[in-house]
Amino acid sequence: MNSPTFQILMLLTVILVVIMIVVLFAVRYANQQIPGLRAWACSYLVGLLVCFNFLARPHVPEGLSVVITQALIFTSAWLNLAAARAYTGRRPWPRAYFGWTLLASLCLSSYLTWQQPEPKLRLALGLMAASTLMLLSALAMLTKEIKRQPERYLFTLACGGHGLLMLATALTQLLGQADLTDPERMGAVAQFVLVESIVVLVMRAFGVLMLANAHITAELRHFAERDPLTSIYNRRSFMTLLDKSVNLMQRMNSPLSLLALDLDHFKRINDTWGHGSGDQALRHFVQLATDHLRNEDVIGRVGGEEFLIFLPNTGLEAAAGVAERLRALIASQPVAGAQSSITLTVSIGVTLIARGETQEAALQRVDEAMYRAKAKGRNRVEMA
Repeated sequence: MNSPTFQILMLLTVILVVIMIVVLFAVRYANQQIPGLRAWACSYLVGLLVCFNFLARPHVPEGLSVVITQALIFTSAWLNLAAARAYTGRRPWPRAYFGWTLLASLCLSSYLTWQQPEPKLRLALGLMAASTLMLLSALAMLTKEIKRQPERYLFTLACGGHGLLMLATALTQLLGQADLTDPERMGAVAQFVLVESIVVLVMRAFGVLMLANAHITAELRHFAERDPLTSIYNRRSFMTLLDKSVNLMQRMNSPLSLLALDLDHFKRINDTWGHGSGDQALRHFVQLATDHLRNEDVIGRVGGEEFLIFLPNTGLEAAAGVAERLRALIASQPVAGAQSSITLTVSIGVTLIARGETQEAALQRVDEAMYRAKAKGRNRVEMA
């Protein structure tokens, strides 16, 4: 276990892990909004301590080295689980859980090392604890988002495979017939477990970097597609989605309705209550509208206080009913301002996109209907 070849491999592993830790902390420094990245970087830092402890094993009492190694592996696995839960938006576990669990692990490992030496049982229990945490880390990534973020598969495979292998090794210790109390055989098992753990540490590092890159890419895509104030689609993204929906409607021969909405007297809100209240009014309107619409309906902000909505598989009369209910909803729920409530009303134009019609023609027609609603007194719905 302390052969020159093994020592060289360990030193190379240390160099690789150090490089990955530096990269992870650098990415964390540049992108502090990536959830879980700090815990992952700390997990790899603890993994580096495992390597150092293993290199120093000839100079440290055997029992102490084993206890420290198991505690460090447990801590690294716990941090990995905490990072995976944070990345997927799950609630963090209380830190007391970690403290008490680590203390129990240390006490049990110390007891099985010095008070009642049971190296076979001690190794098996340590492996079972770490494997449980690794399997929970893999399960944490198995959400519905994994199909849209395939980068999760590498991390899930690394953690899941590592957890299953450790669990199988632990069960072998407990149920196997072979006498593994022999120091040489125990050393071989420990060497295999630690080397395999280090290999998985490197694999997980690449997986985490891929996850961090996926998060950054998703944020950039969000900023490119979404309106920064209301978080709904901006004009360019809305028009792209509308064009795709029109083409789909043409192929499926299904109705597609379009609504144009404009908040009435919005400039008065800005002039009277300030631009902060105007921004609040816009967010209030968008919240009411998105709550009222179906999941398949799409809303976009195409101007200062101008919005467009398209309703798939919806005829003209049904779309007019949606618009009327939305108009009444907006008028009945004023914005809660700092000094007083602000009443909002909206003028809406409705049209049905005809088969074979261009997107531009439909937009012009629904825009004219919306302006007719304004000309007729505002706070009303007009159909084209």
